[in-house]
Amino acid sequence: MTAWVVRAGGRGEWEETFLSEGLAGIHFGLLRSVTSFGSRELLREQAEGRKAADQLWNFVYGIQDGDLIILPRKSPRVIAVGRMAGDYEYRDGLEPPHVRPVNWVAPEIARTNFSQDLLNSIDGRATVFRIHAVDAQSRVERIVNEQLTGTATEDGNSAEHGEGDEFKIDLEEQITDRIIERVRQKFPRTNLEYLVASILRASGYHALQTRTGPDGGIDVLAGQGDMGFGRPRLCVQVKSGRNPVDIGDYDRLLGSINTFGADHGLLVSLGDFTRSVRNRNESSFFQIRLWGPRELADRLVETYDLLPADIQNEIPIRKRGILIENEE
Repeated sequence: MTAWVVRAGGRGEWEETFLSEGLAGIHFGLLRSVTSFGSRELLREQAEGRKAADQLWNFVYGIQDGDLIILPRKSPRVIAVGRMAGDYEYRDGLEPPHVRPVNWVAPEIARTNFSQDLLNSIDGRATVFRIHAVDAQSRVERIVNEQLTGTATEDGNSAEHGEGDEFKIDLEEQITDRIIERVRQKFPRTNLEYLVASILRASGYHALQTRTGPDGGIDVLAGQGDMGFGRPRLCVQVKSGRNPVDIGDYDRLLGSINTFGADHGLLVSLGDFTRSVRNRNESSFFQIRLWGPRELADRLVETYDLLPADIQNEIPIRKRGILIENEE
């Protein structure tokens, strides 16, 4: 068996369709069944270029039943893993038209559970491709098993990459991943609360880290205006774990907004959020904001020049948000 990446459109527009209907699919502008072509060469004459034809052919004939299918999701910024579970079908008039059934066994695994060489492979820019990182299949299977049993740990192995268009790495994703991992290393637990409070101060808030104890799960209180007495007033909950935050923490934050007399809540999670949290946030959009790992990294870069020197020393970043790898 092999591990493959199959993306859900350029902007992740088919993610919900894939996960809710149990399938994976592609388009490439081909509006007839791939099986109607007798060979890869004939397909290349009709598809949108050689690379598109090769990916269509691999999707239909290269991926075998039982192979791992990896979907790098856009929102939430997690990785879904499933197994190919059946034959190809062409769906005339539907999006995407070329589909195969997938059993999505782990739809929300935090990117931080994958080591950098796996992420480099997963973040290749092609739509359908085989992962060439060392022992990719067994390592991904281990991550899935740990996720399902609640014992998720970070994967580790040496990097090995093949050649080809799929290995043109998404540089923005790679930079963000490295910043997030540096934050995880340098700002564990309550130190992450300090980082979030500092980002809020750099954004114009007066911020107070609450004392350890029965604070209702609130880690930071923040307000604008003179001495922080102005509005908006925020209750902030900070989670430094690797697993996505579920609906229980979200509901507790909703309750704390009234308890503390705040206007809004901010939920920060280095492990991102489950789909149920993202869905719930649509109905309470004007009450709570979510900062997953990408949002936190973006805010850190945006406010970097105004952050305290100790934070800049721990997370040295050059212009354009490039992490300085050789400085500790």
